[in-house]
Amino acid sequence: MVDQARRDLIGAATGLAMASWASAAFAGSAPSFADRPMVARIWHGRTPADKTDEYRQYLFDVGVKKIASLPGNRGVQMMVSKSADQGEFMIVSYWDSIEAIKGYAGEDYTRVHDLPRDKEFLIDQEKLVRHFSLDVNLWQR
Repeated sequence: MVDQARRDLIGAATGLAMASWASAAFAGSAPSFADRPMVARIWHGRTPADKTDEYRQYLFDVGVKKIASLPGNRGVQMMVSKSADQGEFMIVSYWDSIEAIKGYAGEDYTRVHDLPRDKEFLIDQEKLVRHFSLDVNLWQR
């Protein structure tokens, strides 16, 4: 039951993240399918509440900045939700292609690439990341 609720939350957050990433050039345009869709790579993790702020900074410094610098990356978002019990993180990165992702993640690109200190912070580390084709990308001001 908890796993299903978490999956539902991840799905909802994924939809919001994908909908929110676009340039101002698309503002006011009618939605349309992309001729050549990007790939959205989605990672999710949880920390105890008392480690949320420290992990947020660590994830930004060591994870987000690295992702943003990789060839083929077109953008990255970090989302955080904090409750009394835990912190929840979602990273959505946008890529030219699966081949671009493989350039840093290797052939087994669906596996999570843990950061060096993740074991100090994360609860029930997930083993896989998810990938979606970004078919429609519209940002409303």
